[in-house]
Amino acid sequence: MNSQLTTDLQRAQGERDSLMRLLPGITFLLYLLVAAYAMIRHEPWGDEIHSWNIAKGSAGYLDVIRNSRYEGHPPTWYTIMWVISKFTHNFAFVQAAHLVIASTTVFIILFYAPLPLLSRLLIPFGYYFAFEFAVLSRNYAIGVLVAFCICLIIRRAFPYKMACYYVLLLLLSNGHLFGLLLAGCFHLYFLLWDYELHKALKRTALHLLMGALFLLPALYFIFPPSQGALSVNFWMERWDISNVIITAQSPVRSFVPIPVWWDEHFWNTEFLMEWQSKYRWLKYFTLLLSLGIITAAFFILRKNKKSAVLFFSNLLATAFISIVVFPLGCARYAGLIYIGFLAAWWLYCYEEKPARLHQWIVNSLLICQVIAAAIAIEKDRDHPFSNFNKVGQLVGKVPANEKVVSDYWALNAIAAFMDKPFYCMDLKKEQYFLLWDSDMARLTKTSNRYCEGADYLAAQGVKQFWMVSSGSPADLNKVDARFFKDFKVTLRDKIEGAIEKGGNVYLYYVGGH
Repeated sequence: MNSQLTTDLQRAQGERDSLMRLLPGITFLLYLLVAAYAMIRHEPWGDEIHSWNIAKGSAGYLDVIRNSRYEGHPPTWYTIMWVISKFTHNFAFVQAAHLVIASTTVFIILFYAPLPLLSRLLIPFGYYFAFEFAVLSRNYAIGVLVAFCICLIIRRAFPYKMACYYVLLLLLSNGHLFGLLLAGCFHLYFLLWDYELHKALKRTALHLLMGALFLLPALYFIFPPSQGALSVNFWMERWDISNVIITAQSPVRSFVPIPVWWDEHFWNTEFLMEWQSKYRWLKYFTLLLSLGIITAAFFILRKNKKSAVLFFSNLLATAFISIVVFPLGCARYAGLIYIGFLAAWWLYCYEEKPARLHQWIVNSLLICQVIAAAIAIEKDRDHPFSNFNKVGQLVGKVPANEKVVSDYWALNAIAAFMDKPFYCMDLKKEQYFLLWDSDMARLTKTSNRYCEGADYLAAQGVKQFWMVSSGSPADLNKVDARFFKDFKVTLRDKIEGAIEKGGNVYLYYVGGH
């Protein structure tokens, strides 16, 4: 009797173990379906296609490098897009490549992370892994992938490990400014671990020098040329005390990124911060919640000093950049704090078994991430994220042989989806892509740029033309109040309703004075 009961219990345990082994694979397949569906339903917005235009519009790879320097972004993502552009100019292939990058990251976490099983099953369906760093094709996902590749190899022993580590460090630092910060924090973890193993200062000092050599090149790409518009001065001129407030609230934006579900313009919002305008006491609650999240991270990681140093050095470095240069007001910026925590927790779990209470805290935050992802994916399904991909519909309504021009911001849409350069009336020249160079700096200080562009066209014999813009009449009036007074400007068509507020397109007919 007892023997039969033991056999039954063993069989039941074996079935549960088999199911547990299958769960990561089932979860990965489900993630692929969700991410692919969300990607198919997503319309690329300005920043996504802006980088793509630079990659496919530059004359050669060296030009890609030169042009991307004005963006303040290192070249890793531009290099991937440039390679894609040699085969196709269809942005869907960029999205497919981005989906592969995001899916590879999730695969590594599901099958190789030493995290508790429930946490591994929740992470892929969180906001950053299912939406922000998966559906939006930017230069963040490649950095996230590289970060977890470093987690995967840093504690393992295999041939050429150090060469692999330093190549990954180089790739991470050359993805984004916040990738550079995270790479430096990873190397700090590595230095502490290396010294802990060997107790050799000379060896650790050598790795410190090696790390500096591999990290410093990214600074060349991050700091734009002297004639670039996005210099440090650009950001310093826009600095105010709100940088400090936004930075103090950034842990909430990072770990609890639940957007305003009642508004179609949900992107880059957080519901607690949105409610602050209505309930002033929430400002103090949000600050306390931020402090609580940081305190929880300390208690979760405190048994392993190296992991705690990784997370808190990344948090402090990111906060410094946020306060001094540009604030973490966007989900994608604040999200790198969350990624830094997951990396630190991964490395923590190599050496320590996480306490049940700590698992409960982390899983509660991960459930918040899942809720945020569900809202974002549903909103992106029901509303166009951007209408830039419909710009051809507007241009197609212009009578044959009549002049069609673009304004500055709409040039991104035309160049991406009509795949050819257009005359930009703000710049007074034909362009394939935009650069944040001296032209942009000049435009931000020009109060009558539409009038100047129309006057320039008139001097070339073009008395009437059609203009595609991403600005509504009210927007254009704010930029150039004289435009509608000095010229006969008529709004002929528009496509609105985009989630991204600058993602609508308008068609204007502009007559003479």
